[in-house]
Amino acid sequence: MAGIPAPQPAGEATGDAAAGNPAARERVERLAARHGLNLLGIAPAEPLLEARDRMQQSVREGRMARMDWMGGDRPEIATDPRRLDPTARSVIVVAAPYAGAARASWDAGAGTLPPLLREALAGEPATPTGLIARYALGTDYHLALRDRLDGLAEELRRDGIPAGATSFVDDRPLAERAFAARAGLGWIGKNTNLLTHHPAGSWVFLGAILSSAELPVDEPIRSSCGSCRRCIDGCPTGAIIGPQTIDANRCISYLTIEHPGELATDAARAIGAWIFGCDVCQEVCPVNAEADDPGPLRVPLLPLGERLLPLGARAFQRAFGQSALRRAGRHRLLRNVIIALSNALDAGDLPPGTVTGVERFLEAAARDSRDEVRAHASRALVALHAGT
Repeated sequence: MAGIPAPQPAGEATGDAAAGNPAARERVERLAARHGLNLLGIAPAEPLLEARDRMQQSVREGRMARMDWMGGDRPEIATDPRRLDPTARSVIVVAAPYAGAARASWDAGAGTLPPLLREALAGEPATPTGLIARYALGTDYHLALRDRLDGLAEELRRDGIPAGATSFVDDRPLAERAFAARAGLGWIGKNTNLLTHHPAGSWVFLGAILSSAELPVDEPIRSSCGSCRRCIDGCPTGAIIGPQTIDANRCISYLTIEHPGELATDAARAIGAWIFGCDVCQEVCPVNAEADDPGPLRVPLLPLGERLLPLGARAFQRAFGQSALRRAGRHRLLRNVIIALSNALDAGDLPPGTVTGVERFLEAAARDSRDEVRAHASRALVALHAGT
C-alpha cells in the first residue's frame, strides 16, 4: 500500500515557523524518528467542532454506557487544545504501529508477556483458549508511548521548539483520533478507528504533544471507506450501529474491560472467547490486508483461571506488571475467563478430559469474594451439570 502522503504546505497557519521555517518541521520529524515515532503529522490547535458534536451526541444518546468520565465538559476540552494549554498553536500527533515486529521500534517491552500469562500459556489443558486483543501485548501503551513522547518533548525543547510538559496517550481529555485525522495521518473509518495508508493500517496507537510554535501543518487526506461495511456487518454484537457510531453497551472491548459487575446473559454469550478486548472490526478491515499481524493472543482458559483465582488485588497487579491487562482488574478478567469457559461448554468445545478440572475450578470460583465471579461461576456450573 502507499505510504502516508507527504506533508502538505501550510494552509492558513500564520507565524514565522509556519510561514517561513520548514526546517522546524524537519527537526520535529527527525527527533521523533530517533524515538521510533516515524508516523507523524501536525494539526493546528484549533477546535474540532464536528468531533465535539459527535462526542456530545454519543453521551446524550447513552452510547457511552457507564463511562461517565466521557460526559460533562470533556467533549469541549478534548476538542479544543487551548482549553488544555492557552498557548498551544500546534498539535504534534504520532501513530505508533503495534501489530507485529514494528512495535519493537518504540516499545522496549514488545514481545514480552507478564509471568502469569507465560505460565498459563505453558499450562494444561491447552484448550479451550481465550482471546486477548493485540494491543494488550507488550508494555501498556499508556506507559511505553508516553515515555517516548516525553523524551521527544524534552528533546524538542532543547532544540528550541516549545513542547508542552504533558503527553497525551488516550487517558487525558484530548481527541487524539480527530486530531490525527486533521493532521493527515489517516481517516476515521466506519469502525471509528484511524485508518492509515501505512502497512500497519489501523493497528496503531495515537499520542500527541501540544506546542506553542506555529509549525507547518498537514492537510487531511482525501480517503474514505467508500461503500465498504465489513466492520459493520462483521461486528459480533452489532455494536457498530452506523458509520463512525459505536454503542459501547454492545461493544466486546467495553464489556470485557470496563463494564462492572455481572454481564447480562446475552452480553455474556456475545463475547464468545474474548477475555480482554476485541479486534474483529479491525480483522475484517481491508485497510489491514498488508499488516504484519500475528493475530490475537490465545491463552488456555483453565490454566489462566486457576492462576487468577487465588490472587488478591495487589498480587494481581504484581503478576501483570506493566501490562495493559491490569486495566480489567483481577475480578473482571477472572469473570471473563469463566464466561469464555461457559461459552466453550455451550458450543461443545470443552474436551471431555477437562470436565473434572473445569468443574473443580468453577466450584472454587463460586465461593469467590466477588459477586460477579460467584454469579458467573454458578451459572456455568448449572450448565455443566445439565450437560453431564
